[in-house]
Amino acid sequence: MEISKEAIETVKRSHDLKEVVASYGISLKKKGSNYVGLCPFHEEKDPSFTVNPRTNLYHCFGCNAGGDVIGFVSKREGIGFKEAMEKLTDQETIRDQGRAPGNGTQKIPSSSTAAPAVNHTRLLNRVVSFYHSAFLEDQRGMEYLKGRGITDNALFADFRIGFSNGTLLNTIPDDGDITEALKETGILNGKGHELFYGSVVFPVINENKDCVGIYGRRITEGETDHLYLPGPRRGVVNFQAAKRSPSIILTESVIDALTLYNAGFKDVIPCWGVNGLTDDHLKLFTDCGTKEAYLCFDRDDAGEQAAARTAGRLKERGIETYVVTLPAMPDRQDKVDINSFFSLTADASRIFAEILHAANPRGVIRQAATHEQKYYEPTPTGFIVKYGERRYELKGITNEGVRLKATIKAARADRRFHLDAVDLNSHSRRLSFAKACALLFTGKEEVILEDMTKLINLAEAFKPEKTDETPQAAISVSDEEGALNFLKSPNLFERILKDFETIGVTGEDANKLMGYLAAVSRKLDDPLSVLIQSRSAAGKSTLQDAVISLVPPEDAVKYTRLTGQALFYKEEESLVHKLLAIEEEHGAKDASYSIRNIQSSKYLSIAATIKDPVSGKLKTEEYKVRGPVALMITTTEADLDYETSNRFITLTIDESKEMTERILEKQREQETLEGLMKKAETDAITKRHHNAQRLLRPLHVKPLCTASHLPLGHSQSPQGP
Repeated sequence: MEISKEAIETVKRSHDLKEVVASYGISLKKKGSNYVGLCPFHEEKDPSFTVNPRTNLYHCFGCNAGGDVIGFVSKREGIGFKEAMEKLTDQETIRDQGRAPGNGTQKIPSSSTAAPAVNHTRLLNRVVSFYHSAFLEDQRGMEYLKGRGITDNALFADFRIGFSNGTLLNTIPDDGDITEALKETGILNGKGHELFYGSVVFPVINENKDCVGIYGRRITEGETDHLYLPGPRRGVVNFQAAKRSPSIILTESVIDALTLYNAGFKDVIPCWGVNGLTDDHLKLFTDCGTKEAYLCFDRDDAGEQAAARTAGRLKERGIETYVVTLPAMPDRQDKVDINSFFSLTADASRIFAEILHAANPRGVIRQAATHEQKYYEPTPTGFIVKYGERRYELKGITNEGVRLKATIKAARADRRFHLDAVDLNSHSRRLSFAKACALLFTGKEEVILEDMTKLINLAEAFKPEKTDETPQAAISVSDEEGALNFLKSPNLFERILKDFETIGVTGEDANKLMGYLAAVSRKLDDPLSVLIQSRSAAGKSTLQDAVISLVPPEDAVKYTRLTGQALFYKEEESLVHKLLAIEEEHGAKDASYSIRNIQSSKYLSIAATIKDPVSGKLKTEEYKVRGPVALMITTTEADLDYETSNRFITLTIDESKEMTERILEKQREQETLEGLMKKAETDAITKRHHNAQRLLRPLHVKPLCTASHLPLGHSQSPQGP
């Protein structure tokens, strides 16, 4: 549906951009007629993010981001224009509901300054996403579950299991409304502490994929092991089971249900304890037409009594019930629950299936099929594995943060196949791939999903063969000897200049030597940076290209243009001790911040907002690029800003009439027989320089005097101060 211009303008007028920015935890201070703060879109120490209250627009002078309130929300949350409009419209509707009928004055419940209302559902979803990321990064929660026999990585993603490690408070903005909303939902207690601290967190997700409740299980025994959000229990864990099967298993707890799910009994739903069959459960069973339920509660007095009560309530709804009694265990005299039974019993899955069958010989409870691995072959970038007649080849496996990506080729014996790039940690991507493979193999999706669970475990364990990221060309003994003789030459500078002449660059002796030394300085911890300055077409590119041609190709990176954040997203080690050449300074204006930063700090880092592939929510991910790096940039600008010129040695191209005549004479010479013979030497010259530079190593030299004894003066003022 198209959004009208009137609606867009209404949203822009009705939202104070300064307040919207502040609602994201960004502190703004008044400076003149504007407000300034640290930019949320790139890392910086000095505020460059500006909000103009008169125009209701923002602009960052560091990364050049800018726009109106809709654009800010879209960029900050990583959503589209339409979604940003809906988000802002929802906030306006909530505020309107706080106005008294018949007047335009908004009620202000607790303070004299109006603030955007907090949507509790959206807030809970963000908390669940944060806890799930913490679960993947802080291994304590996962280790607890694996210690209890719940080991299926796909299960962790499907149920969005989280862990509260006490870091939530570090991420929320200094906003009283957010903190108050977290207290209202129960995430924070009255003292402002996390309710679920030290607990594995199990969110209750409804059909709209919203969180309607949370259960927490402490990983260390304490006064209270089981925690819930305040209020009545809402929602049903794994409600999908009732939708896909008329026969379900009911357990006493979430842990018991996940134990069965982990063992392949997917059609299982937990109650909230012995008295935990809620109206939400009953409504779900009625709506889905549930026919029969297997009640598998703890083997103790409380569990047996609860099973009898639950059976009675289900029978009133016309649902056949079968009470499943777990076998007695010598080591568990007090009680036996499903989790302890599976943890302490060999071949527990088979025995449990037999118990279900004994409770109802005509039952139709399904257990996900398991298939033994028939074949496994590692490859340089992945592996090949077979389950039954299904063959999977995984290539390009990358395991970064919460992503586990691979290109998967599923193939049949008749060579028909399905090929796709899959994030194995993404529930939606696994489902999509499983559907395609189910058609390919003419089988059930559940079987493919079982295969993918095993693929996740294999992919996580996969370790790629270590290779040198920047392989150097092999140097023969004779070439090495020639390169060493070249480096040991007493007239080394004269030989370098002669080689420049041979490859076609005449004159500019000082500039050629300075450019060459700057390129070689890339191997040092503090390399030089050179700016080659001239008018257009005056020879600056010729000098730059000549210097680059003498640098080994694995040590040189050249661009004709750089966007503002291009360097931030290179591989972390891709610029270490390299020569970075940019053809025209004007084409790198947007990247001036990153260029200066990698010169002075020897590294770049950026915190970017991305969508979590597992939860679908936004999260912050850090990218780093390390130096040091030598820089060589050309420019036609006559006047350079101080920040740029202060970091570079400026080489000015000779544009005199005499130099022009020498260049023309050199060009004519290159067309003669002698010139063509010299040109044939170019390959040998470049090879010799490449080998010589590959042999160079940094040498730390003790200075003869300290900095305090050195004369001071501006680098571009020979006369001194």
